Amino acid sequence: MVGRARFELAVSWSQTRRFSGLSYRPRFLSRLILDRLAGVSKKVAESDVHIRPMLEADLDAVLEITNSAFRELVERTTGRRPEGPMFASGLGRYRLSLDPLGCHVAVRGDEVVGANFSVLRGTLGWFGPLAVRPDAQGLGIAQLLVQEFFRSAGERGATLMGLETMANSPQHVHLYMKLGFRPSWTGISFRREARAAKLLPGVEIDGAAPELSYVYPGYDATNDARSTRSAKTGVSLGYRNGFAVCHTVSTMWADPPIAYVPLIAAPDRETFDVLVRAVEAVAREHGKMRVVTQVPGSSVATQQALLEHGYETGGAALRMKRGEALDYDAGPFFYCDDWH
Repeated sequence: MVGRARFELAVSWSQTRRFSGLSYRPRFLSRLILDRLAGVSKKVAESDVHIRPMLEADLDAVLEITNSAFRELVERTTGRRPEGPMFASGLGRYRLSLDPLGCHVAVRGDEVVGANFSVLRGTLGWFGPLAVRPDAQGLGIAQLLVQEFFRSAGERGATLMGLETMANSPQHVHLYMKLGFRPSWTGISFRREARAAKLLPGVEIDGAAPELSYVYPGYDATNDARSTRSAKTGVSLGYRNGFAVCHTVSTMWADPPIAYVPLIAAPDRETFDVLVRAVEAVAREHGKMRVVTQVPGSSVATQQALLEHGYETGGAALRMKRGEALDYDAGPFFYCDDWH
C-alpha cells in the first residue's frame, strides 16, 4: 500500500516466512499524540464510522476482513498472493475469550469494516492482528482502533504497550511512530520438529499461573491459563516459578501440523529447559510435527538456549513499544513471547 490512503491497513503482523471520538484519555497518552488523533477522529466521524467492542457475532466478518487484508499485504510485499486462509479459524474466538475488553471493531452503517485484537497480561499489553477492509481505508479507522486499545489497556493498568509489524514497510513504521511507538526491538521466530519427550516430575498441567513479576512488574498470565483451558486449545504448563502455554489447536496461523507456543517464562535456565521439553512432549502427544514460538531479540540467553535445544530461526518482526521499562525483555530470565 503506497501513500497516505494505504496506511489504514495498519497491521501488526510480520511473518515473512509465511507470508467515535473518546470522552476520556489513557493516562499516559501524550498531548501531542492526542492532538494528532483529533483530526483523525473528526475524519472518521464525518464518514459515519464508529468503534465498539467486538462481539461473538462479529467473528466471521472479522476473520474475513483480517484474511483478505493480509493476503493483499503479502501480495504487495512479495508479488505473490497467498491462497486460502492466512489465520486459524479459531483466532477470533480464542482472542475474544482471552481479552474481551480489549478487542474492538470499526463499524460503518451496520457493517464491520475493521478489527483489532488485544492481549493484556496485567501491566503489559500488545495488539494485533489489526486490519481494515480495503474499501474502508483512508478514513483513519486504524488509528482509532489503536486509540481505543490505548484507552482500554491504559484504563486497566497497562504501563507498557507494544505490537509487531513489518520491518520492510516504512508506511507501517511511520504510522506507529506517529502514535508514540518506538521501533527499536525485534521478535524472532524459532521452530523445530517436535521430539519425543516425557513430562518431568514437578511439571503441573493446567494449574494456576505463577507470579511472574520477574518478567515485568505486574505481569500476569492468569488469563492465558484460563482461556487456554476453557477454549480447549491446549494446555498451560507450570514448573517451579516458570510458566508456558502450548496450543495444539491453532489459535494463530492456519497451519494444523504446528504446536504454537505463545508464551514461556522462566527465571533460570533449568526451569526453561524443563518447560521446553514439556511443550515438546505435549506437541508429540497431540500428533504435532513442529513447535513454533517467538523470542524477543533482546533476550539473547533465551535464543542461545533454544539453539542448543536444536531450534532454528525463522522470520523476524519489528517490535515497537511505548510506556515504561521498554528494555524489560533484556532481563536475566528466559522468555518466549509472541506479539502477533
